[in-house]
Amino acid sequence: MNDTRGLGIELARILVTYGTKHGSTAEIATRIGQRITAAGFDTDTLQANLGIDISKYDALVVGSPIYAGQWLPESTLLFAVHRERVSDKPTALFSVGMIDVKHPGKLREEHDAWIEKAFTEEEIQLNIVSTATFRGAYSRRNLPTWLRMIDYILRIAPQGDHRQWDEIERWGDEVAITLRRVLDPNYGDETECS
Repeated sequence: MNDTRGLGIELARILVTYGTKHGSTAEIATRIGQRITAAGFDTDTLQANLGIDISKYDALVVGSPIYAGQWLPESTLLFAVHRERVSDKPTALFSVGMIDVKHPGKLREEHDAWIEKAFTEEEIQLNIVSTATFRGAYSRRNLPTWLRMIDYILRIAPQGDHRQWDEIERWGDEVAITLRRVLDPNYGDETECS
C-alpha cells in the first residue's frame, strides 16, 4: 500500500460521494473509495446530501446514475450549494447507466453532454481531473408497476448486473494516482534528498 505521508504531504482527505436510486451506484462508489483508501488517502464515502461539509476535503470524487441524460439532483445540488468551495478542489466525476449495454458509447455521450451542460457554465466551475462511465445493474423488480409494464414491452435494458468491476477498480486506482500528482507538487520528482 502506498502512503501519501511518505510523499511529503499530510494525509489528504478525499470525499467520494454519490447519488443512487437502487444501490448500484452506491456499490460502485464504495469500491472506488476502497481503492483510493488503499492508495493511502483518508477517504469518506457518503451518499450525496446538502449536510456534507465540503471544506473538510482536499479533493472530491462524485458520481450519479444518468436518467434521461442527467444526474440525480442530489449530486448536482451538492456542487450548486457549495460552488465557492469546490472550484479549486480537484474533482473526478463518474456516471452510471444501462444504455451502453444495448448502445455502446452512448453512455459516454450522455455523460459528456451532461458534464458540459451542468459544470462548465459560469455558475458552477469545477477543477475536473478525471471522468468515467460505468455500466450499472438493472432489476425490473425495482421499477414501479407502470414502468415495469412499459419495460416489459420495450425491453429498455437487459436485466442483470452489468458492472465491470475490473474497470471500476482500475479507474479508482488511476484517480488515486491523479490526485496524488495534483495534491503533491513533489510527486514524481526523482531527485533524491541527501
